[in-house]
This record gives sequence, structure tokens and C-alpha cells, in this order.
Amino acid sequence: MEQFNKYLISVDKDLNVISCESAFLKYIGRAKIGNLDMVVPPQDMIQLRNAVFAINPGELGLSCFRIRTSFGKLNWIAANVEKSDGQDESIHMELSDIQSMKADGALAQYDEMTGLLNKQAITDFARGLTAQYPRKPFYFCLMDIDHFKTVNDTFGHMCGDEVIIDVAHIIRDSVAADGLVGRIGGDEFMLVLEKVDKKPRAREVLAKIREAVEAKYQNFRDSISITVSIGAAFYPDYASDYDELFNLADKMLYLAKTKGRNRYIIYTPEVHGDVNAEIKVAAVSHHAAAENDKVHLMLDYMERFLHKPDVPIQAAIEAVLSAYDLDELHIFFDGMKESKYGVVRTELAKDNYSINLKRISMPILETEEFQRLFDKNNVAVISVYDLNKENEGNVQRYMEVEKYRYMVVYRMAQAKQKGYIVYLNHWESACRLSEADIGDLTYFGRMVELTSRDR
Repeated sequence: MEQFNKYLISVDKDLNVISCESAFLKYIGRAKIGNLDMVVPPQDMIQLRNAVFAINPGELGLSCFRIRTSFGKLNWIAANVEKSDGQDESIHMELSDIQSMKADGALAQYDEMTGLLNKQAITDFARGLTAQYPRKPFYFCLMDIDHFKTVNDTFGHMCGDEVIIDVAHIIRDSVAADGLVGRIGGDEFMLVLEKVDKKPRAREVLAKIREAVEAKYQNFRDSISITVSIGAAFYPDYASDYDELFNLADKMLYLAKTKGRNRYIIYTPEVHGDVNAEIKVAAVSHHAAAENDKVHLMLDYMERFLHKPDVPIQAAIEAVLSAYDLDELHIFFDGMKESKYGVVRTELAKDNYSINLKRISMPILETEEFQRLFDKNNVAVISVYDLNKENEGNVQRYMEVEKYRYMVVYRMAQAKQKGYIVYLNHWESACRLSEADIGDLTYFGRMVELTSRDR
């Protein structure tokens, strides 16, 4: 296993660089450096200054921040920080470029934007805890940023990225030594409070996150409210495995959203009932294709669509539905009242399901309100509780009536035979599509679009 790239530097209390290795200067692409603010973004400098200030002389501390490299890329750094207890008040740092680590040739376990664990790493960690015997009690939480879509649509993705990074800082600082945090989607996070087994302490951590985010964005632009919603569940009292635990937290996150956002809800059976008995889980198990399997599936169909236009579309959408853990997948062409192709996943038992044919009508697709949801790539990614009631109320009501929690729609606008490809997940589904998954499904839509004239 390869190791992190590490660099030793010394700074003063104002973070002026006193000395550093030549390898560090090469890493940042500079002949010399005065203050760390020359290569560390302003928002990260605030976190770093706070972390350094909190360390007592003679003690060690840990901080995470980004540094701009010689290639202009922001890389996440984990820094072991030691304050001298002598008169010079120097501060020594061992900087580890966590994005340089490769595990058995695979990608690093850290999310590039936030420095948190990525989806696979935090999921594996949580699954590992639930697989331990004797069972270790802990709190498991899912969190996302309220009104994040509005921030992206109004101020652009760069502003959205800054919000995600700031919130990630807040979560990491709030959780601290109580557990691990990962980013599992665009604005979605997973918190595994490994060292928290009492509800009062769990409430302290979650309240600290909620209040810190609310305070930071109290006077955000155009009075847009940026807050967070959190759903939490306790293991092992109320869940027997990871899937059940995820479902409980996911359901509580949904309740937090529907009750007005900007809150956390911890599952309590006396209040919420037997949620797992009501939820049918799209199994996140051996049935769900591994990431490599998804890639191979898409590459295979790309080649087949391009060279064999007679590829059975029904078989293709069944394969995609299964690989990406979707509940429904439908293809509509203009002039048709119902989907020409459609499949639905039907649960038979835990970790067991069947795929059946199904045709539906979706008149909402052609409405002006829905058309406004498409981006420049002809893709609409819609979560029922992120819709704006004032501007997108009809879409929200439609999804609530049909019990659709999440949908990705690709608009085939450039083909001779125009139409839509609709990927759906139900309210009870625990499946969350990653940004990579959405990209794959967009490519699949484009492939169908290019060959639709022959179907």
C-alpha cells in the first residue's frame, strides 16, 4: 500500500512560514512562500487558525484544510500540528496529502471536494460496525442541506460548492472525536457517531451542527434560508443490520424535511412506530452491482447501441434498473399517452425482488413548470422535498400523490423521435444516486436518444 505524500513545515502564530522542505515548495509550485494564506483558501484559513489557536503549547492537534498545488488544483491536507512550549512559539506541521494515497491501486477513500470520507469508505465503515459481535451501540445519521438546489440554481455551482465545503467543516468540527463523517452525494452526508451511545450526547452533536449552519448563513444572499435536516437512528436497539439502520435514518430525514426542515429527528419507536415494518427496502446487497460492474454495463451497451441498433431496449432498461437500484424506469416518446417501455421493481422478500413490465402516463412532463426543471444538458434531477412549493407546487403534488420521492429525467430533445427517459425511486426507497450514477444514466439516455429513430 502506498503512503501519503508528507511535507514538514514550521510556521509562527500568524501562520507565516518560518521554514519548509524544498519538496513542499515544489508541491505548491513556488520558489518561496510567506504566509500559508498564499496557498490555502480563505474559508480554510479560518478553520486552520481556529484549530491552531485551540492547541496548547507542547500538545499535538489535527487539522484538515486544502492547499493549492502547482497544478492549480485544491488538494486536501491532514496536518499534525505541534506547538512548541519554548519561547520561540513556533508551530511545527506534518502535512499529509490525503489525496495522494492509493489503496491497492484504487482511488483514495476521501471525497475530493470536502476531504471527508467518500461514499464507499463511510458506507464500508458503517457496515463494518453493524457486522461486529458483540454488537457495538452507536448513532447513525443522514443529513442534507436544505434548499441547496435553490442555491445552485440562483448563484451557480461555485457558490454551491463553497456551501458544501463550509458545511463539511462544521460537521467535522462538531463530530470531532465522536465518530466519522462522509459525503455520500451532492449535498448529502453520513455521520457515524461511533463513540456516542447515549441520546443526550447525540442530541448535543446534532444540535451543534444545526445551530452552527443556521448561524453561518443567517444573512445569506437574497434571504435564502440555508439550513440542514438530519435523520438519526440508534444501533442495535432498533435495527438488526446496516440496511435497516439506513432506512430508519433515511425515514427520519424525510420526516425532518416534511416537518419544515432545519431540524434533526432521532428515531423513537414510541413516537414513530415500527418504521421498518412499513418500509420495503430496495436491497443494497449483492444484487446491487459494484461500481466496476456499472462501468462495464454502460460500456457494453454503448458499444452495442452504436454498432447494433437492434439491441432489445426492454432488456437494456431491465439491466439498468437492476444495476442502479432503481424502482422504476420508463421511456416516453412524443405523441404517446403511456410509456412505450417501462419496468418496475417488485419486492418479494428481503434481498429478493422481481422486475416486471409496467406502462404509466406522466402528463406532468409536458407542463411548463416541469420543463423549467431541466438544465442545459436536458437533465432534471428532482427530490420531492427540495421542490419549491410556490414555483414547482404542481410537480411536488404530483410526486406526493404518486409516491415518487426522487426522479431523474433525461429529455431527448435532439433526436428525430423526441421524448423522455424517466428514472424513479419511491418514497420508501433507501437508494440514493451518486453524481457518477446520474452521469451514467444521462449517457444511457443519450444512447437511446441517438438510436431512437430506428425503434
